[in-house]
Amino acid sequence: MNAKPPATDLGAPEAGASQLGAFLDATLAVAGLPLEAELRGRVLMHLGIAAGMADLVLGFPLPDEAEPAPVYQP
Repeated sequence: MNAKPPATDLGAPEAGASQLGAFLDATLAVAGLPLEAELRGRVLMHLGIAAGMADLVLGFPLPDEAEPAPVYQP
């Protein structure tokens, strides 16, 4: 399953929060997991932080010549 949270718009936190809420609801439904109402805010906060970090990584420009590092084998 390649679920990726929608990119957050840091300029409009309310839009990002509604997108993250919809993503959370959909993934909970697919996984069949319950979420207590009092924990929803905390989960959304951490999901928003993770989405922000992902936006930073995905937004970093790489040159076409960039190659992944080889796997280290001692």
